[in-house]
Amino acid sequence: MSSEAFKAITLDRILAGRNLWEAMKKVQANKGSPGVDGMKTEELKEYFFENPGKLTAMIRQGEYRPLPIKRVYIPKDNGEQRPLGIPTVIDRFVQQAVALVLSKEYEKLFKDMSFGFRPNRSCRLAVRRAMEHVKDGYMWVVDLDLRKFFDTVNHSKLIQLLSDRIEDGRVVSLIHKFLRAPICEEGKVGKPNTIGTPQGGVISPLLANILLHELDEKLESKGVRAVRYADDAVLFAKSRKAAERLLEWVTDFIEQKLFLKVNAEKTKILRIGDPEVQFLGFSFTSQVSKKRRERYPTYRYFPVVHRKKMLKLKEKLKQITDRRAPGGIERVKRELKLTLRGWVNYFYKAIPAKWAERTDQWLHRRVRQIYWKQWKRPAKRREEFKRRWKNAPALHEYAYSSNRYWRMSKGVQIHMALSLDILLKEGWYDLGKAMREASRRPA
Repeated sequence: MSSEAFKAITLDRILAGRNLWEAMKKVQANKGSPGVDGMKTEELKEYFFENPGKLTAMIRQGEYRPLPIKRVYIPKDNGEQRPLGIPTVIDRFVQQAVALVLSKEYEKLFKDMSFGFRPNRSCRLAVRRAMEHVKDGYMWVVDLDLRKFFDTVNHSKLIQLLSDRIEDGRVVSLIHKFLRAPICEEGKVGKPNTIGTPQGGVISPLLANILLHELDEKLESKGVRAVRYADDAVLFAKSRKAAERLLEWVTDFIEQKLFLKVNAEKTKILRIGDPEVQFLGFSFTSQVSKKRRERYPTYRYFPVVHRKKMLKLKEKLKQITDRRAPGGIERVKRELKLTLRGWVNYFYKAIPAKWAERTDQWLHRRVRQIYWKQWKRPAKRREEFKRRWKNAPALHEYAYSSNRYWRMSKGVQIHMALSLDILLKEGWYDLGKAMREASRRPA
């Protein structure tokens, strides 16, 4: 690639009015929590009206210093805690302005095997590319795991890669300031950061792609089939021995040239079809419907939601449909809809139909259990039954039953009063409805 493109990455272009306006709109649209200074995203525009030119002048004069990054933790699937860094709104804005310019130029450089945090690319496209490699006979995968990638990015290596391409040293210096911002945890500010790029920073995913682009280039030069989504990568081979050689070579490159660490315990060599294969929440199976097989006659294996993701969803639904309905039934409905719609939008077409049907039956029963507990008194139960079921018989002992809520939620009477049609009319949401909606959206 011509170096002309990287001559276009200048501080003047980053601080141009149009670019700053675009950065402001993105930060406001993304919302997010306040950083250490407490400023909210809604206050960003007001700040610039009150302080016109102050921030850009500080950046041009080299006086701008990012504030400490607020650290919070979110739970991971394995029970561990994932650290997230929350920069202040002003720092997010500056990072966004830099990222917009860098992204436009680096997009001309990035390889086709890279899908994460790039425009017009998605997890779905990454999985589709993986399936193309499988279709071509690459049945063995190296499921590569980089140990605490974002926490272990080597600053010197990253700055060297940026300096090799970006001629305006002020831009590189500004990025270095982002990397060096200290962490604030429980009100205590640490020393300037010397390693890693905090997850949560606007520019962190782009910097990750810039660093791992070196890996992509090497893989391409060796003719290796691979798909990468940020630090989540799978490499393909036609035999186990080839996969073993590939793992040995790529481990050496990553550790010796990029100064990252391959997690030997989690990195695996697996054959497509093994239930342990997981890429971006998908596994691959040959056990699909006749209709799906006829639609894609050249495929032997197809993406399907990994069982761990199905179990995780069910656990989440169980929490949402707590029979005590904390916050009220309307809150439960809203949270259920948001969860199911987001999950189906991500996994649509890879969701096993029979599993979805069974899960919905279980979910409907949990909703009926909520109502039975909420109604409490026999008179209330009779009233609610009559309201929903015009020809409801006299409930007698049924309304007075002291049996467990879960047992009562299975009864014929409550199924009639709270049929699926009635639940949907009353605003309840399930996998079936989410999947029907997804099928009507443009591909």
